[in-house]
Amino acid sequence: MLFLVELDHVKSGTLSTPEMGRVFIEKVIFPTLARAEQLVKEKKILSGGPALGRVALRFIMEADSAENVDRMITSLPIWPLAETRVTPLIALDERREHLKEMLERLATVLA
Repeated sequence: MLFLVELDHVKSGTLSTPEMGRVFIEKVIFPTLARAEQLVKEKKILSGGPALGRVALRFIMEADSAENVDRMITSLPIWPLAETRVTPLIALDERREHLKEMLERLATVLA
């Protein structure tokens, strides 16, 4: 199954001192990127990356279940600090087949 995952740091831009910024980058951003890179190598993240100009990630993840997606997302160090949205996706060919079946049913009703 494919899932669109969106993580947005909730308080992006609120680091009040350079020291806080340094710590955030070293303790959250770098480890999050490293974990995401590991998930790419494991072929769990198929595509995506950081959103331009924001502390945010967007990626397509492949997993057998929503539970597996949850486990992978919560393994990202940014997760406790982020608003997270997960959207299950259907493959394009599956949608096409579904629509063909719908057209056949409509043709039967209209006949």
